[in-house]
Amino acid sequence: MTHEHEPNSEAEGGPENDRTVPDAADAAVHATAEESDAPPWSQDERERPTARILVVQMGHCFRTSGATGTPGEQVLVKAVAETCAEELGKPGPPGSEPWHLRVIKADEPVEQYAGDAFVAFHCDGSTNQNARGASVGYRNAAGQSLAQAWKHAYEQHGWSGGFRDDNYTENLKNYYGTRKAVEVGNQRAFIAECGFLTNRDDKALLTGPGGVNRVVRALFDALGISGSP
Repeated sequence: MTHEHEPNSEAEGGPENDRTVPDAADAAVHATAEESDAPPWSQDERERPTARILVVQMGHCFRTSGATGTPGEQVLVKAVAETCAEELGKPGPPGSEPWHLRVIKADEPVEQYAGDAFVAFHCDGSTNQNARGASVGYRNAAGQSLAQAWKHAYEQHGWSGGFRDDNYTENLKNYYGTRKAVEVGNQRAFIAECGFLTNRDDKALLTGPGGVNRVVRALFDALGISGSP
């Protein structure tokens, strides 16, 4: 996908600017994800009885012009959001922490980003069909911790495409969604580029059996949500 600059905002996107920045497609891909030393939730937060709000943004969704994403991206991230909703709608184990899900599209008022965790799901794209790898972007240490936990869980659930450096392009680092989330106090905010749909091997992992569930299960593990897709 190609992330374009939106009027009066920071870049709507991540490393999909590979199409116009060739070096991004040549960036190093690491074989494994490093697990963060810091847990995404403190003990006090884990013991908080009230339901948490998870905000999931479907990258580029419902746009028909401008930054509409890599072909197939909107379909995949919609499926990820639908799976999140299905799983969070099921009853959890006794005593499990309740979570509420808010799914938002690409263009929403800033108040829709408020909650206890935010993730924007995307897929990458490049004119270089050899470019591959998942990546994450974030604004602060809280976002970094959750993003690293997602990467580690994503790999544990079978992602074998490797990982690019965190925030490896300016657009990934400055993604407008994480900015809005942090602005309204949703500090655990990151953007997940789940892999390259323009790469044959990454696409097979993303769109083949278990691809969507892998993305969702990694997020739930990172957040400590019980149950499994």
